Amino acid sequence: MNKDLLHIDIQGFITKNIGSNIPELILKGTPFEGLDIKELIEQIEAKKKCETKLNTWFETPSVYYPNKLNIEQTSSETTALIKSKLIGGESILDLTGGFGVDSYYFSKQFQSVIHCEMNPKLAQIATHNFNVMGAKNITTLTKDGIEFLKSCPDTFDWLYIDPSRRDAQKHKKFLMDDCSPNVTTHQDLFFKHANNILIKLSPMLDISVGILALKQVKSIYIIAVKNEVKELLFHQEKGFEGRATIHTINSHPKGDEHFSFELSQEGHAAATFSAPKTYLYEPNAAVMKSGAFQLISQQFGLDKLDLNTHLYTSNDRIANFPGKIYTISETHPYQKKSLKKRIGGLKANVKTRNFSEKIETLKSNFKLTDGGDLYLFFTASNGKKIAVIGRLAPCY
Repeated sequence: MNKDLLHIDIQGFITKNIGSNIPELILKGTPFEGLDIKELIEQIEAKKKCETKLNTWFETPSVYYPNKLNIEQTSSETTALIKSKLIGGESILDLTGGFGVDSYYFSKQFQSVIHCEMNPKLAQIATHNFNVMGAKNITTLTKDGIEFLKSCPDTFDWLYIDPSRRDAQKHKKFLMDDCSPNVTTHQDLFFKHANNILIKLSPMLDISVGILALKQVKSIYIIAVKNEVKELLFHQEKGFEGRATIHTINSHPKGDEHFSFELSQEGHAAATFSAPKTYLYEPNAAVMKSGAFQLISQQFGLDKLDLNTHLYTSNDRIANFPGKIYTISETHPYQKKSLKKRIGGLKANVKTRNFSEKIETLKSNFKLTDGGDLYLFFTASNGKKIAVIGRLAPCY
């Protein structure tokens, strides 16, 4: 960590050049004697990535940034805030601290946070930023979290682990056995030091695989931001013997959407079916990840369009649906010749569900262009291909 980069003039240069052309800056070279242009570029590029992902860091003066790959790998501020509100207590040990975004938000819910980071430079950066941002209750240890835990006599209210999902070549991984640390091999160690464990795993992981591999799973949290699944969290509670509950959260500017259920409920749920009626319901990405396809029909009193079509319909609009609601204007059989006369050349937002043809092929075949307030679903109902035209229903 080069503290010369924190000088007020250099900080001003970094901020001023957030939107600058990087190759041009490199060609110009450093304007500061004794300072490598590569260090300046690293700060500019990393800070730029924080502008939307970590806005509090971006807006705080004298924050020091690691390389941009560390920023790419860290939790977003939105997900860290959501995650921190799920838990709380006296103490938490973050075994895989990294840049420290999660530890920072945990410090608002816990009296004491221990942040383990075995990369000395990253640990130093995180410590500096904690101090700058006023998080005085975080202690950073430049150690491997697992090795620290093996020799630690203390217990904690919570352990938090976010295994690295990249290999030595920086390729992304999502299976638990390919991540570091492999949380499945340290279960007894974790429970020796805490009654509650929160593990962040790849959003691509099959939930059933996680439940089978981990002990005493009490809850699974699926966190989406603006309808994109970002995090999959497994909460383990020592001695828990019940059935796991899945909590879905979709965070967006108009308000968060929540839907929770016991995993066993989906297996006992029975959906009803119908052709499209007045309204079309599209579950958000977190609900889709949860697999609660029959339960959505049963719990909200909606009809599915088809067994494998995870779209729903009703004549009366329901409230608090975890997803988008469309007012249907037209429904047509998927007969290319007649359908082309109706939708050919339309400007619309094209979506497919349980449909064999790809969106780009459909847009090409029907000369469709993107945009506007019209939505065009190519899907299946009662085993037959259809096209549904609608618009987003007004909020109320």
